Amino acid sequence: MTPSAPVQAPAELSDHLRSNLRSQAIDEHGFELNLSPWNSRIGHLPGAPIRGTNDDTERGIISRGSLFAMADAACKDESNDAAYALLWHTLAWGSGTNHRNTPQRVASVTQDVEGIGGALRRAAIASRKDPEAAFRTFQPFEPLIKSLGPNFFTKYLYFAGAGNPEHRCLIVDKRVLATLSRYTAEPLTPRNGSGYGYNTYSNAIELMAHWADQFSTAERRIGFDEVERWAFKVG
Repeated sequence: MTPSAPVQAPAELSDHLRSNLRSQAIDEHGFELNLSPWNSRIGHLPGAPIRGTNDDTERGIISRGSLFAMADAACKDESNDAAYALLWHTLAWGSGTNHRNTPQRVASVTQDVEGIGGALRRAAIASRKDPEAAFRTFQPFEPLIKSLGPNFFTKYLYFAGAGNPEHRCLIVDKRVLATLSRYTAEPLTPRNGSGYGYNTYSNAIELMAHWADQFSTAERRIGFDEVERWAFKVG
C-alpha cells in the first residue's frame, strides 16, 4: 500500500512489540499436534510423513521456527519433495484439529502430483523476490490446489522465506485482514467469502511493512511478521 496519507501504526501494536521478543512471538510460536490423521492421508504422497520437532510422526510440535528450517530445501530440491514437505507441515501447523478441507486438498494434489510439485517450488523461490508471482502461482485463475485459498497458501509463501524479518510474503488470512481494516479508510476485508486477489494481499503487506518500519530502531529491527502476529491475535 502506498497511501496518500500514511496510516499511523496503532498504539496497542507498540505495546505488543515492547512486551514480546521476536524469538518468542515468532520462532517459538507453534502447536503440539496429533500427526497421525495427517500421515494416514498423505503417506502415499511426496513430502510425507509430517514430523514434529521430536521427529515423531504420531504426535509432535510444529513451530514457525521448525518450518523456517525447511524453506531453503523447498527452494532447492529439484525433486520437489521438500516443497511438498513444507506444504504438508504448513497445513498441519495452520489447520490444527480442523480437517474440513484436508480431503479435498489431498485429492487435488493426487490429480497432478508432478505439476503441483513444480509449482510449489517455483512459488517458494518467487516468494523471496516477487510476491505477485508467488501469489499468482497459487491463484492464477483457478486455485492451484482445490480448497486452498489465500488464507492458507499465504502461510506457505511466508514460511518459504526462512524467517527473514523483511520477507514480503506474509500470512494474510481473514483475521489479519479484519484487524488491518479497522485502521484503513477502505476496508481490506473480502466482500464475498474468504477469498481475495493480489491487490488486497499487496495492500496488506505494504501496510504491515510500513508499521514495522515505524517502530524499528537502530537497536531493534521489527520484523514484518511481528506485525502480522499481532494482527492475527487481535483479529
